[in-house]
Amino acid sequence: MNPPEHDEGHCRHADEAADDVRAQDDPLWGAQGLLAAALPAWRERPGQRALADAVRQAIERRGILLAEAGTGTGKTLAYLVPALLHGERVIVSTATRALQDQLYRKDLPLACQALGLQVRRTVLKGRANYVCHYRLKRAQQDGQLESRRAVQELRQVVRFAAASADGDLSGLAGMDENSAVLPLVTSTRDNCLGSECPDFRACFVMKARREALASDVVVVNHHLFFADLALRGDGVAELLPAATTVVLDEAHQLADIGAQFLGSAVGTAQAQELARDAQACGLQHARGLADWPMLAAALTKAARDLRLCAAGPSQARSGPARLDWAQAQALPGWSEALRAWREQLEALLGALLHVEEAAPEFTRLAERCREQQRLLATWQLGPHDAAGEPAGAEAAAPGAADSVRWLDVGSHHLRLLATPLGIGPAFSTLLAERAQAWVLVSATLTLDGSFRYARARLGLGDSSVALQGADEAQAPRLQELRVPSPFDYAAQTRLLVPGRGFRPADPEHSTRVAELAARLVAVNPGGSFVLTTTLRAMGRIAARLRELLPPGRTVLEQGSEPKAVLLQRFAADARAVLVGSHSFWEGVDFPGEQLTLVVIDKLPFAPPDDPLVAARLARLEAAGRSGFMDYSLPQAALALQQGAGRLVRGEDDWGVLAVCDQRLAATGWGRRLLASLPPFRRVETEEQAAEFLREHARGGPGH
Repeated sequence: MNPPEHDEGHCRHADEAADDVRAQDDPLWGAQGLLAAALPAWRERPGQRALADAVRQAIERRGILLAEAGTGTGKTLAYLVPALLHGERVIVSTATRALQDQLYRKDLPLACQALGLQVRRTVLKGRANYVCHYRLKRAQQDGQLESRRAVQELRQVVRFAAASADGDLSGLAGMDENSAVLPLVTSTRDNCLGSECPDFRACFVMKARREALASDVVVVNHHLFFADLALRGDGVAELLPAATTVVLDEAHQLADIGAQFLGSAVGTAQAQELARDAQACGLQHARGLADWPMLAAALTKAARDLRLCAAGPSQARSGPARLDWAQAQALPGWSEALRAWREQLEALLGALLHVEEAAPEFTRLAERCREQQRLLATWQLGPHDAAGEPAGAEAAAPGAADSVRWLDVGSHHLRLLATPLGIGPAFSTLLAERAQAWVLVSATLTLDGSFRYARARLGLGDSSVALQGADEAQAPRLQELRVPSPFDYAAQTRLLVPGRGFRPADPEHSTRVAELAARLVAVNPGGSFVLTTTLRAMGRIAARLRELLPPGRTVLEQGSEPKAVLLQRFAADARAVLVGSHSFWEGVDFPGEQLTLVVIDKLPFAPPDDPLVAARLARLEAAGRSGFMDYSLPQAALALQQGAGRLVRGEDDWGVLAVCDQRLAATGWGRRLLASLPPFRRVETEEQAAEFLREHARGGPGH
């Protein structure tokens, strides 16, 4: 795709756009309009109206809108209202299943209520979110659960499946998202039997797809969106042609999530699942024709042995480790262990082919064996050599082209991944192929007031996008809009950046962060977050906080309990402290005094030794650009914005943000990061920050 020169005039600020909106006699958005009448808590916001107008224009022109809408703008209503009024199919994708459920259960019904519309709507998730009748029955029959708790959880799922209309496991209260039972009662693309399944007619996944195809509004998530576009497996690709509008909310996550699914992955979990399924099927349909338990145990052991080869680096780093291709080759016993995995797959494949006529499942199991063999060979040898052709220098040097091969090593898993360094070509091709309205919106999309970095990551470059097949003179152009937050940050917040003594390279840095956090927590009348950039720092800070705070003060730590449980406990305790790493930096919403202090341990730079980060930096440096300025700094700015965004979620919220990294104020690039934050009022000393908290504790400002 060769788009025309970008017209910077198409990037509009909300003030400019709002003038156009105010000039209209708008019964919908006015103070006495439909929204005010239908939604008593709704407040008129010019920025929201400006965003809605830009969405309307994109829909009418089948164009592309890239919009940053600051926290509190009301962006969900701003894109839902014009999309619903247009009256044709809408697909809305967001970053997580939790946000997906909020859209479907709260925001979408509110918008329909305000407009007085009866709209067919559904939520569509990946297979792993729905009970599989066939695998549930098998799990009941196998009787191989390892604990009493697992048996109880299986009984819960059985009762749920019998009573549920949709089989969506999000409706099963109290189930741990990491439960060992869930993989046994859900399906994947690998193990689904499709139309050969005896329970196909009752399948919850197929029912969800049918409902989606018949719906006016379908809510999906980015993982499903990209996985389906890459593999054409879960129904989104079928929906796209008939959709007039595609909204990609939380668009700042698109590039990273998309890269996960435009590459390939194979891991020990897939091997263990294949072994378990082969044993169950063999004993049911071909008992005595092969030693199924032995074959399954051998494959499981081979996969486990490969993980143990990489366990040393993982343990040394205190948590999950990422190794590049060359580091993997240097692991003692790596090649031999990988070869053993492939040999056990070959042995299982031979047994399956021998009994293939006995049941349709054996054919699918054989296909899974071949696919794992192919993925393992491609990862180790390179795509050319794995196909039986000579592996040239490029194939032996992962990351030299546009993808990188790497290992993800955890305490219970190992994955071998090949990941593209960017999704730009694939994503821009998708937009060019489909003359639909594309709305990409997030609270954090710009740096230094520009969308340039976001455009580059999504393949939109520095120019507008001409849709394929359209007359170039009339092709819709990429429109950009920035809508600032309506919050009064200067009055509602304080920002503390300690001037001295907070150098991240200092061995005592985590201790100092914990001590500063403890002093602020002591005077904070509300809840507190301490956000860290590493799991090691998280553990140290949480341990020190428990030593420093009174025994009755609750300190919650990521990983000690399921995330949903931690969030429930935090919400229930008015002065709790939650210490968390990456998964708590965004998508967590605690308004009011539930969260009034956020402490960030250091600037959130991605580790330069991460294989993906290192490959992206190397590619930029090879092109004569600065890896730090063009990748590391923008990524850190976006992450910092997300972390800071946890503090103020409403017009009456207030609080203190403390960023314990003196580089933020002491370096030129740090001041660029500082300028990317909302306009918090800076304080120079810890005492000033503490006094702001004390004022609110005494019923001062805002009380």
